[in-house]
Amino acid sequence: MPNTRSEGAMKEEDQTPTDPVQLMMAMMKEMKEEAKKREDQLMRQLQEQAQDFAAALQTNRGNAGGSTKSKKMDVPVLKCPEDINLADFRDWQQRFADYTEVQKIMEECTLSGRQSLLRSGLDPAWTKLWSTGILEIDDRKDDINDIIKKILHYIREHRNPLLDRKEFLERNQHAGESIDVYYSALKSIDESCGYDVNPTCKVCDDACGHGDELQQERLRDRLICGLKDQAIQQKVLAIPFKDLTLKKALEVCRVEAASKETQASLNKSERQVNRLKERSSYKKGKIDNNPLSKSAQKADERCSNCGRKKHQKPDQCWARDKDCNNCGKTGHLKHMCRSEPKKEVNRMTIGQVKTSDDLVKITAKIGNADHQEVEWLPDTGAECDVITADCLKKVGTKVKDLRKDKAELCGPDQGRLKSLGKVTATLEREGMKYKTELHVLEKGTGPILSKAGCIALGLIPTGWPHVVNKLSLSSPDEGNGVDMLLKSQSAASIREQLFQEFPEVFPPDDEVLPLKPMKGPPMKIELLPGTSPIRRYRCNTIPLHWQDKVKAHLETMVQKQIIERVPQGEAPEWLFSMVVVPKAGTDEPRVTVDFSPLNPFVKRPMYPCRVPAEEVAQIPPGMTHFTVLDGRHGYWQVLLDKPSSKIMTFNTPWGMFRYLRNAMGLISAGDEFNRRGDDAIAGIPNVKKIVEDIIIYDKDEDTHLQRVKEVI
Repeated sequence: MPNTRSEGAMKEEDQTPTDPVQLMMAMMKEMKEEAKKREDQLMRQLQEQAQDFAAALQTNRGNAGGSTKSKKMDVPVLKCPEDINLADFRDWQQRFADYTEVQKIMEECTLSGRQSLLRSGLDPAWTKLWSTGILEIDDRKDDINDIIKKILHYIREHRNPLLDRKEFLERNQHAGESIDVYYSALKSIDESCGYDVNPTCKVCDDACGHGDELQQERLRDRLICGLKDQAIQQKVLAIPFKDLTLKKALEVCRVEAASKETQASLNKSERQVNRLKERSSYKKGKIDNNPLSKSAQKADERCSNCGRKKHQKPDQCWARDKDCNNCGKTGHLKHMCRSEPKKEVNRMTIGQVKTSDDLVKITAKIGNADHQEVEWLPDTGAECDVITADCLKKVGTKVKDLRKDKAELCGPDQGRLKSLGKVTATLEREGMKYKTELHVLEKGTGPILSKAGCIALGLIPTGWPHVVNKLSLSSPDEGNGVDMLLKSQSAASIREQLFQEFPEVFPPDDEVLPLKPMKGPPMKIELLPGTSPIRRYRCNTIPLHWQDKVKAHLETMVQKQIIERVPQGEAPEWLFSMVVVPKAGTDEPRVTVDFSPLNPFVKRPMYPCRVPAEEVAQIPPGMTHFTVLDGRHGYWQVLLDKPSSKIMTFNTPWGMFRYLRNAMGLISAGDEFNRRGDDAIAGIPNVKKIVEDIIIYDKDEDTHLQRVKEVI
């Protein structure tokens, strides 16, 4: 047969390897090149399809009113092994399957391409586990489904099912979460809890579905217990237990939730309709372009003068003739006043001098100045004692020495009077003394003595204008009986006598003397065994406008022997922080110490404290005379022993101090004070004591006065 092959064919045949090994190598190389080309082609198609899918998705969103900006569709990423649970894994698995289905990858991509796609959807921690062989993945055999099963197996082995079960048992319905969303979350967590889902029943040894029943019972119980709305929960619990299935519980919850949403929607619509009706009743000429808040809308519905419902006509307002107690103007009430509110002060009414015959000469003493006689007008309608600036000079003091007066002084016509300040003075008349605060006026007709001063100095009897002691005397020269008032001691005069008789119990306010301690042994603070010293080195910040007052208060406490400075160079074992707070209703500072870290380690004596209502209820009927004593700095009257004093050390910006007396804030302070106070008055009848308040009661004045002195 003749040779018809061309020359090129001959050359090509000569270049063909004849060795079987070389032939095999060449074939493999050719197959790899073809596979590479096919894989590149598929990846290009994949990118084009993904872009088309994203564009179509964004187009649909744009038609629905959303943005038309295109977005790249990313591969769902699986969380790192430390943060993942079975519920998250199943969610990722579903999203990854949807992604591959949309992109048409599984059918056209090679094994290595599918593995690369899966790696792109894993956290870097998973890829490390893959590359290091911990997941036991065979790159030559394992497809995506096999790899996902191995990842699931790894999660099951390394995650404690109790964590998922704990999450399931603690999962409650969130605010604004619907019943269906809540149920789906519970079911997702339950599937991750690792419960036995083997279809073979342990009871009847058959695939009877008891496993599903157990799961439904778990879901039902957790669903009901975790409901946020108690009303819906009560509705479900009202169903008999034998009829209460998971399906029944879901139906009731859905119906009740839908009913509540419908009712809320109707109520909202009704409120909007009512608001429109109210707005339609406004005057046509008034147009307000500014949207009003709810409080402003309510304010527009009220009268601006009296605060009640808006009147049809202004002259119908009952406050049109009323005077405002804030600004003094007529036509509105105080709570509707638009003027700047003034600080709350004491309002006092002052009388006026009529004739010189009404004046009474009274000796006035201010501080250590000499006694001076000043003519005063007794005025039972006055609520405070007043002196003018001219008379103030006669009694030896000056305007610059006055204290600030926060009281609001008014004359007989309710007009305001200007006060220059106030000063403490002692008024004397015929052996009677009366300590008072004199309010100094810039101008006036003369000093005025208040009703309280008239009673204290014996100008009028106690209980005036009611006649207290009345005696009818008949003179031999006169046939008619003459009514005369016996001179009766007032409560104020008795109080002054007690002040003079017991000066150490009632020291003057302006004298700083050591506080008299309560009788008895010093108080001892007992600590629990094994208690270690507590130190709080941080010094709390004190506001600048309080610093001078707090420093002066500490110096006063040192002078009264309440506290003492810690010697320089001594390092205390116990140290607590001083806390400065405002007094109730004022801006004045109150100095306290935070002993809360110490209190848990103090043995409390547990002495009972009486209830005021019960103590007062035990007072027998028929009592006519009462006296109330208030212990001054009661806790400070209890001495501390030296070891306890060292425990009560505190720091300040001006150094360290320690308490020499009992202090507020200590858990055993009240018990010790109550016990010692009760021991002090034990055996005295007709006496009731509640902490530092003592009430004494009797039927006649003489017995009562003697009992008061006995208690003091």
